[in-house]
Amino acid sequence: MVAFSGGPDSTALLLGLARLTAAGGPLDGLRVVAAHLDHGLDPGSRLRARAAGEIARGLGVETVVERRPVGRLLDRGESVETAGRRVRYAFLEEVRLAEDARWIATAHHRDDQAETVLLRLLFGSGLEGLGAMRPVRGPLVRPLLTLGRSTLVAAVAAAGITPVDDPTNRDLSLARNRVRRRLLPALARDLPAGDGSDHLAERLVRLAEAAAGVRDRLDRRFDELLEPERPADDEAANGTAPGVAVRTRALADLPRPLLPHALASLHRRAGAPYPATAAAAAELARQLAPEVVQDRNEAGERGRIGCDCGGGWRWEASADRLELRPPAARSAGSAPRDFSYTLTVPGTIDIPELGLSLRVRREPVAPWMFRGSRRRAALALPVEPGARLVVRRRRPGDRMQPLGAPGTRKLKDLLIDRRIPRERRDQLPLLCLGDRIAWVPGVTVDEAFRVPPEAEQTWVAEVMP
Repeated sequence: MVAFSGGPDSTALLLGLARLTAAGGPLDGLRVVAAHLDHGLDPGSRLRARAAGEIARGLGVETVVERRPVGRLLDRGESVETAGRRVRYAFLEEVRLAEDARWIATAHHRDDQAETVLLRLLFGSGLEGLGAMRPVRGPLVRPLLTLGRSTLVAAVAAAGITPVDDPTNRDLSLARNRVRRRLLPALARDLPAGDGSDHLAERLVRLAEAAAGVRDRLDRRFDELLEPERPADDEAANGTAPGVAVRTRALADLPRPLLPHALASLHRRAGAPYPATAAAAAELARQLAPEVVQDRNEAGERGRIGCDCGGGWRWEASADRLELRPPAARSAGSAPRDFSYTLTVPGTIDIPELGLSLRVRREPVAPWMFRGSRRRAALALPVEPGARLVVRRRRPGDRMQPLGAPGTRKLKDLLIDRRIPRERRDQLPLLCLGDRIAWVPGVTVDEAFRVPPEAEQTWVAEVMP
């Protein structure tokens, strides 16, 4: 799946993949999908989304286009730039899961990497940040990191394609645009004669590669010293990153200057998007200090170690181990409070007990609806706009007729058969029409709401962070 803006960079990436996967090409048989998100940040965004879809379809690539107005989705204190990135990557992951794609390919290139290194320097990043963007991280791949922007622009021009022009790339209120349009050219002017922005970009990229190499060596050494493992109840992470656990004594025995680097390494292993904050690293170091441990032991508080480390992630003590837990994870037996919400369709309802939202809207019938998806489902609900559905936690005695089954079953038995861990069963938001369960996210749709093949439009329910 290609993260496709329609600009010259992502158009070059899609063009290359379309050629490689064409009949008889070296990657013949590999399926490519383009995913375009309209951020709704300016009046021309709808036209750009339409143009991006036309470019992708002109290359023979299946395309998913969706609009999510970022301005309405800001978290408290969040910048538009940060919110846009958060919403964009959430959208890409949802499309990846819906389309059963293994990879999300982005068009980040050498000049983007150079800009990232400068931004990290400006914001005071240490070794972790100087490593900048990695070619592969989880399902995210960046195959163009060795190529410059000018190479990609030339490739698109040679193919006779007019890419989408996004005016937000010229908005100097955004830090990256200021680095690209002001700082990099100013630094390049001070280079020796004959050198220019390309040479400066190469130097910054080499710095990132050197920092990443040191970081990788540290990761291997910390693996040897700390022997990290997954927490015992890693499935409580609700299908997201599993977290990580280490022996408390092993972490406490590290020299203090190494602790922030060790924590950053453990955060990467756990799947956290960022290392622990400086304040969190300092607080954990304080709690692991020998004199604090001794005072705590004398007071009979052996397990009382832990701190929040940003983004909802938290270090918690469990017996003689410290566990890094993702936002959705909960200790065994700490199920969320009972909840029940009324959802007027089309619309979205927040479920604060789970840190999720559930959205229901009308959409044209598409092929993915008959293949299934973990985070969204098509439902032939016999309701009109303005109708009310219920979103609730499971209850004793719940029953439903799973898709394709001849009759109803107890929901508890169904969840056991589908190997849903005990800790996750109370974290599933059930979408109900009256007393009937219509959808259990990640499990099944009720047979009564199966979408017929001849349908043109249907209701789509979607779970989002």
